[in-house]
Amino acid sequence: MRRRLLLAAGALACLAASAGLFLLATDISRWQRALEEGDVRYLHDPGDESLWHPAEVLPGRLSSSLLGVDDDVAFRRAIQAARLALSGDGLLSDPDLLLRRDRAQAMLQAVAASDRDPRRRSRALGLLGVLDFASALSEVRDRSLLVGQAVASFQAAIALDPGNDEAKANLELALQRGRGLQAAEGAGGANPSPGGSGAKGAGAGTPGSGY
Repeated sequence: MRRRLLLAAGALACLAASAGLFLLATDISRWQRALEEGDVRYLHDPGDESLWHPAEVLPGRLSSSLLGVDDDVAFRRAIQAARLALSGDGLLSDPDLLLRRDRAQAMLQAVAASDRDPRRRSRALGLLGVLDFASALSEVRDRSLLVGQAVASFQAAIALDPGNDEAKANLELALQRGRGLQAAEGAGGANPSPGGSGAKGAGAGTPGSGY
């Protein structure tokens, strides 16, 4: 009797393990499809909040943890948040824009601090620089500070990934803008208005426009 009970318990354990493996395989398939399809849908609708979010079968986000996709999803959502923060007319007086930029900065900072891929950390830092630079182009106060922060972010991005050509191009734009601000302030024209003589030339462009 005892042997039969042990055999039955073993059979049940094998059945449970098989069921668990089947459910895990289902979640793996769903995650692969969600990432691939989400990347395609993002190109057409970057504001879709349902992207990269499959319905997991196993409870407690067990599948995503086992698969190690949390970093992949966090990176994609940070890029999405940055793109939305850079859309619109760029006026910082818009409270919705401020909220979008704050959210994007927090998400990008999290990626830059914890992602295991140095190239993704580099891109996150580059986008943080883009957000600061975009703010400097539309903000009346603290322009020099914002440009300085952008320069520091671009430099950190390049240090992490010397092949980050976008960060290199954006760094040059930020340095040009910084030199223009220094010249304007030295001439007694601190904080020149957007579109004025202090905003012409290569440094007037918004870096990272390809994101």
